[in-house]
Amino acid sequence: MHVVRGLRQAAVMLAVGAALACAAAGVWVAVADGGFGARLGITLIVVAGLIGLLGGTVVTRAETSDSRAFLGMGPEREQPEPSDALGPVGVFLFVAVPLAVVGLVLAG
Repeated sequence: MHVVRGLRQAAVMLAVGAALACAAAGVWVAVADGGFGARLGITLIVVAGLIGLLGGTVVTRAETSDSRAFLGMGPEREQPEPSDALGPVGVFLFVAVPLAVVGLVLAG
């Protein structure tokens, strides 16, 4: 059951990442004349990098570290929540890597 949920989550993240990259490439082409394909490839690579960096628990742990230190609690453990279907490694493998590969192919 968690596998289907994780794959569905990866598919949604792929679609949203591709839509953001298409929008950014469209704006880039509108501002500066040029080809859409190569610019789409570059924006896909950038989106894949951002998803790879921010798709895990780094941002949420960084946000709570100051408040946990203020309250005298230790750092959080690296254990994933049981409700999370797709962890940081899954986000990297199933979302960031495919976006980067398609971006590299389009960028030439």
